[in-house]
Amino acid sequence: MPAALATGALVVEDLEADVDEQALFHLINLAREENAYVLLTGRSAVAAFPVTIRDLASRLRAVPAIMLAPPDDALLRSLLVKLAADRQLTFDEPLVNYLVNRIERSFTAARAAVQTLDDEAMRQHRPVTRALAAELFRTP
Repeated sequence: MPAALATGALVVEDLEADVDEQALFHLINLAREENAYVLLTGRSAVAAFPVTIRDLASRLRAVPAIMLAPPDDALLRSLLVKLAADRQLTFDEPLVNYLVNRIERSFTAARAAVQTLDDEAMRQHRPVTRALAAELFRTP
């Protein structure tokens, strides 16, 4: 495990409450010894994990926790414009507004919407427009 911290930082993604307590405990201790950083991501705060190792529970309660909220309208608009620009597309305001009101409020959904529009526009040999978005993202 020391090699995992060789760069001075390690990311452990999608951590769940049924984590291997011994491994997590040793990882946190090793990071402290090596003066390294560990970023833990998951759907719930690690402090709420029902662990049986008391020292691990104490260390998890000391971990700063930050919750990422879904993007608000302004961030979602900016994200759609940025993702479109990454594909050399230009989304006008009516198109962005249409999408913001119809897609799930997540980075994943924004990425998927831009990809779907780009793929379909290329398939149909037509520009990405609000009309195309209406065909693809009609709400019942």
